[in-house]
Amino acid sequence: MPKRMIFTLLVMNSVGHNFHGGWRHPEARNREFKTFDMWVDLAKKAERARFDAFFFTDLLGAQGEHNGSRDVVFEQAMNVPIGDCTMLLPVLARETSDIGLMYTSSVIQQHPFAFARQVSTLDHLSNGRVGWNIVTSANERAFANFGVPGGLTHDQRYEWAQEYVDVTYKLWEASWDLGAVVDDPARGVYTDPTKVHDINHIGERYRVEGYNLMEPSPQRTPLLAQAGGSPVGLDFASRHAEVMFLSAFTPEAIAEQVKTVRGLARSHGRQDEDILFLQGLMFVVGSTDEEANRKWMELEEWRSQEAQAAYFASLSGMDLGQYDADTPLADIVETMPGIRGAFLSLINAWPPGSKPTIRDFLSTMSLPQMVVGSPETIATRLLEFQAAGSDGVQVMNMLMPQSYDEFFEHVVPVLQDKGLIQTEYRPGTLRQKIFDTDRPHISERHPAHRYRGMFC
Repeated sequence: MPKRMIFTLLVMNSVGHNFHGGWRHPEARNREFKTFDMWVDLAKKAERARFDAFFFTDLLGAQGEHNGSRDVVFEQAMNVPIGDCTMLLPVLARETSDIGLMYTSSVIQQHPFAFARQVSTLDHLSNGRVGWNIVTSANERAFANFGVPGGLTHDQRYEWAQEYVDVTYKLWEASWDLGAVVDDPARGVYTDPTKVHDINHIGERYRVEGYNLMEPSPQRTPLLAQAGGSPVGLDFASRHAEVMFLSAFTPEAIAEQVKTVRGLARSHGRQDEDILFLQGLMFVVGSTDEEANRKWMELEEWRSQEAQAAYFASLSGMDLGQYDADTPLADIVETMPGIRGAFLSLINAWPPGSKPTIRDFLSTMSLPQMVVGSPETIATRLLEFQAAGSDGVQVMNMLMPQSYDEFFEHVVPVLQDKGLIQTEYRPGTLRQKIFDTDRPHISERHPAHRYRGMFC
């Protein structure tokens, strides 16, 4: 039997996310993102399917343009409007009992003191099921929205993130000793004051005197996730991540990235089993491969090429909408030095003599993240990713929630038969469930752990 894999739902509290234009499909419920009903219904289905966690991605400033205009961003709901996912988490925690609740929070959007209390509160409300995706934000509009100077280099953003996590680690792990909460009505003592400490953090960006206002939660430090493909991002993940979202799309690239991060982690005193790697994938499911491919082609008719171009511009700063869609990529590759390598890889992947166009690129951007086929075909593909080093999958959607409903109904039973998806949840916190461990708290090899008892 293969090792079981971790499965999360990758979602955004928005009309559109990965499949731009899909919200127009008659079977899509994407526009219900403003309601509790759709999210609660999805959470209950995911829990019945024994998925490990929800994962909410987020952004703090909508970017992107098409032919010099941002109108298409609004017309096609290209990641905007977008709601605050933290408003959903207490409700999902109340309506479920086991599935994890992971969410994204950038270092620019909350002061670490306020964020630490928020996380501790959510972890209590969910009985220890919270995870934090640590992001640094490269979005210049987000910096401007918060009145924060932008233009930071990669290294500067990660230096900021390092101080931010240091503050939160001190609040979660150091400010309240183990056993600080005695909860003794007979003596009239709830907290032992000798076991609560000011952290007195003084750093380049933050000065934090006090202690976490919320008592330690079941996990103390939430399950920590991180994504990043740059050298400094990979090093940060190797130090801090317990779950890492891969930025590689082929088995060969996955194996190389896992090898790199694990090698860095060992140099920081961690072990291979301390980090789990998840791959983001979209699925189109059919009873046969032929049926799945037909469904895929029908779905692609709903994709908006203009919104896809705006999405690419938000990622790269390159406005492909200024060109005719039939322009060969080779004609413009020299104008995009920052992403020239990716374009050359795409061009070289086409058969000799072919001249892929901008239209070809926009219609195949998602191909590396697509798995199309019968449940058996999907299972075979997932085994290939697992063999390359992926510990699990972030399941993305083309239509909300239809993409997930089909995966739950048709693919999950096959994967459970093969031992790839759990059939029952392990008791305990999210960290205990994910790592199948008796330990609810952060590993002693993690840098957060060194703050435990620092004031004793």
